[in-house]
Amino acid sequence: MLDIIIAELLLAILITFFVGKKLAAIIAFFISLLPLVALLDWASMYGFKFISFGIEKSMNIAISGITLHLAITPLSWFFGIMIFSLFPAIMLFSYSFYDKNDGFYPFMLLALFSSFGILLARDMLTLFLFWEMMSWSSFILIYRNKDKEATIIYLVFSTLSAFLIIFGILLLYSQNNSLLFSEINLTPNLETVVAIISMISGFAVKAALMPLHVWAPVVYSKSDEPFVAFLAGGLSKLGYYGMFLFMFSLPGAKIMEEYFSHISPNYILAVIGALSAFIATIIAFMQDDIRKLLAYSSIGQLGYIAVGLGIGSQLAITGALFQAFNHAFFKAVLFLAAGAVAYRTGKWKISELGGVAYKMPITFTIALLSIFTLAAIPITSGFAAKWLLYEAAIKAKYIFVAPIMLIAGVGAFLYSFRILYGVFLGGNNHPDIKEAPKSMLAAMFVLVLPMIIFVIFPGYALDMMSRALSDAGIASIPHTVFTIKTSLASYNAIAVLITLIAALIPAFLIYKSKPHRIVDFKDNYLAGEIPSKYENISMHAAHNFYKPVEDVMKPYFEPGTIEYYKGIYKGLAILSNTLRKVYTGFTQDYAIYVAIFLLTVMGWLIWL
Repeated sequence: MLDIIIAELLLAILITFFVGKKLAAIIAFFISLLPLVALLDWASMYGFKFISFGIEKSMNIAISGITLHLAITPLSWFFGIMIFSLFPAIMLFSYSFYDKNDGFYPFMLLALFSSFGILLARDMLTLFLFWEMMSWSSFILIYRNKDKEATIIYLVFSTLSAFLIIFGILLLYSQNNSLLFSEINLTPNLETVVAIISMISGFAVKAALMPLHVWAPVVYSKSDEPFVAFLAGGLSKLGYYGMFLFMFSLPGAKIMEEYFSHISPNYILAVIGALSAFIATIIAFMQDDIRKLLAYSSIGQLGYIAVGLGIGSQLAITGALFQAFNHAFFKAVLFLAAGAVAYRTGKWKISELGGVAYKMPITFTIALLSIFTLAAIPITSGFAAKWLLYEAAIKAKYIFVAPIMLIAGVGAFLYSFRILYGVFLGGNNHPDIKEAPKSMLAAMFVLVLPMIIFVIFPGYALDMMSRALSDAGIASIPHTVFTIKTSLASYNAIAVLITLIAALIPAFLIYKSKPHRIVDFKDNYLAGEIPSKYENISMHAAHNFYKPVEDVMKPYFEPGTIEYYKGIYKGLAILSNTLRKVYTGFTQDYAIYVAIFLLTVMGWLIWL
């Protein structure tokens, strides 16, 4: 049946090229359920019983003398559950979002198909072929919007990612004379270490890890929200899937630790992850465009995963995978919620929004739950995941990483408040809008369900990842469905929920018992005390809310990472133009070059 699923996915890609939007959306929705059905069928391997169709767990595809090896593993199953759970809901959302079928559905299905292939790949060639298929389908989805900057920057960084990955594959093949993961035997030598670093860097491009992140803010803010929801929530996780695969399943992290005796490359990864979380968070709350705010937020939240992989302990990796699962859902929901708001208002700037919750209460409620998870409010699964990462950093004595992560966590709360108040609350600037279409609401509700479930049952997430951890030689931390236990503390979801409810009840009663007054537009910042320096600037939550912080921090983030890449580009352009002058096309010039070369070699030999 696995071959039938693959064939039906390919057939659906072809059919959706030639049908109308409504039919394409319906086909894409139902076909996108097939990988999820396969994963639910395979769940019995990992202690979960849902359905049983007897779908094969492996298969080989022979094409022109090349054999593609496919098989499900505990790691790919865990990442598959988080990625493929997003896709049907995104197709449901897109039913009302698009007016016509202009290539969105076939190329989204191609992205789904290639993601399925990446997770099932059991050799490096199969992995690379599907990786490139995923990159090119994403490129075409970005190209649909005809934005030159987004198209070029994604193409450049996708090419960089492909080069780094294929370079690592070639080095590993030269060492092992095999492309199969099961036959790769890593040894602590220079070639192997360079290969691992190259592979991790290639995957880090798609994971938007700084400084390889610069494509993400441009692409996320210039592409359609249904695609961006899958790109940020799902495809970014494939980067971390590859990193986990080569760091722990093979295991590359151990080899690098053995090779480098005086410096830990894994610690460097943790530092890079922490800086990504911190810097992206600072930039995020300076943004007025909600798409760019969510883009930098995504870079920051993904940085936590890199921290966990860098620390590499049992606690840290559990927290990293938990964070990856959370991010897949809350980021997809927030991009879809932003798309729903823009669908009704036509606005993307936070300063032009406000009061949307009064007319779109269901969208607001769903977005609110996602914001709480993003900001790691106690009781949410976001808090549980980050708590594991904080404790792991403290236990590992990463004295630089832990405080940076903590500051980034505070920053996440600050920009979350901007979304909450600037977009949904405050003065109602759009009194004539109405709630999002039912298909959009249903899609967002489906995606918020895992966050609701993990409020009470955080142990389910740890159950799903336990086999992936054990296959990599990492023990699962003690837990029940309600509690997570570590050496320093214990997180009990039921106790936290009861405490929160007990605190909210008196707060609500006090709020209802007091009279309220309508305040001036500026009277909600610093208790109405506007600093004299900014007396002529509106500092409402939707506009210039963090102006004092921005004035201090912004100079340190200019010109920005992209300017350094532009410097590299200009240097290469100068070098290329200089070399181009050498190739004149005249035979006599080439004869002179050959003579100079021969004379140089003869002189060198005489000197020796």
